[in-house]
Amino acid sequence: MTPCLPRVLIVGGPDIDARIHLMHGLSPAFEVIAIGSDPILASKFSAAGFPYRHYTLSRQVAPISDLRTVAQLVRIFRSLKPDIIHTFDTKPGLCGCLAALLAKVPIIITTITGLGGSLSGNPGFRTRVAWWIYERLQTFTCWVSDLTIFQNHDVARQFISARVVSSSKSTVILGSGVPTHLFDPSQFSQHERDELKQELGIAPGELVVTMISRLIRSKGIMEFSRAAREIGTCFPKVRFLLVGPADLDSIDQPSPNELRELREAVNWIGPRKDVGALLAISDLFVLPTAYREGIPRVLMEAAAMALPIVTTDAAGCREVVQDRVNGLLVPLRDAAAVTRAILRLLQQPELRRRLGQAAQRQAVERFDLSIVVNQTRSVYEQLMRERLLSPPGAATTRECGAAKA
Repeated sequence: MTPCLPRVLIVGGPDIDARIHLMHGLSPAFEVIAIGSDPILASKFSAAGFPYRHYTLSRQVAPISDLRTVAQLVRIFRSLKPDIIHTFDTKPGLCGCLAALLAKVPIIITTITGLGGSLSGNPGFRTRVAWWIYERLQTFTCWVSDLTIFQNHDVARQFISARVVSSSKSTVILGSGVPTHLFDPSQFSQHERDELKQELGIAPGELVVTMISRLIRSKGIMEFSRAAREIGTCFPKVRFLLVGPADLDSIDQPSPNELRELREAVNWIGPRKDVGALLAISDLFVLPTAYREGIPRVLMEAAAMALPIVTTDAAGCREVVQDRVNGLLVPLRDAAAVTRAILRLLQQPELRRRLGQAAQRQAVERFDLSIVVNQTRSVYEQLMRERLLSPPGAATTRECGAAKA
């Protein structure tokens, strides 16, 4: 009889499809199934060759709804009988880890991808209360989990110092990885670039400064807007591109006046699927975020595309950008500093070239998808070896065969 592959459930929210590349890397050694909160993603996972299960998840604080979510996940986990549950993001992590505990899943892993928008505000009473609640929820999640994975060293140190998790039950895997063979300038011909520039109304000879983000304040959209407005008055042959969706459910969305200011200063082209091509026509990349990221994926993608980067001197961003080595770091919420950094790179093409080349080298060496896959696989294998020392009956038994979507 052919032995079953270990079954892994990857649990996340509406953007669980961001894990497809990781799942492909894991699938030769593991049977991988995705559990996400957006039913529309079923076709995307089917096309990628993976089973997908949908569950209901509220973005708001909703205790009754959250209990229903946990109960739904327990039923899914008991049905699929996984060997490993691996959760991503805050609320899917909390609900998923609790459900895994109740369903008696042998191995529970959670990845903390960042601290999110609620903890990205200016220091004050509301932020302190949000952190107090968040800290206790994450303490429980980390206690339930066999291992907590952090995506940057700053947040790992913060959690260990606050005793949210012990160092013995935590590790760092830098980001979610980038397929650097796809995010490579050589993959995009000059003809493709010229066509895209023509589509976007970018004239020959114009320099392109790009930011990719959801439209929320804490991502730095207004700092980007103000830099664009100021630079446009003295440097007219520059096009500022803002790529990304509005987030109408967020309390951090820009006001109507701010949105009007944004539209006047930059070319907001909304969400796009051709991120690689947009980076290929760009001369530099900007992300003045104050959002408590793990590691922003777009920074790794921009680095892989050999772009010099302007970003904030903040957790996660510092993992990708070393100041004046492969980009420029600026203080949080400082539009004037963002403006100066962009102007410096616009006025110095040789500096842009040098920083961009360094960014690409580092992206390949530190953030290539294969590195993250190998580290994640090693984590799984180590925990499975440890479980072999557990008393008989600790592992979940199941029949071999493909899981039904």
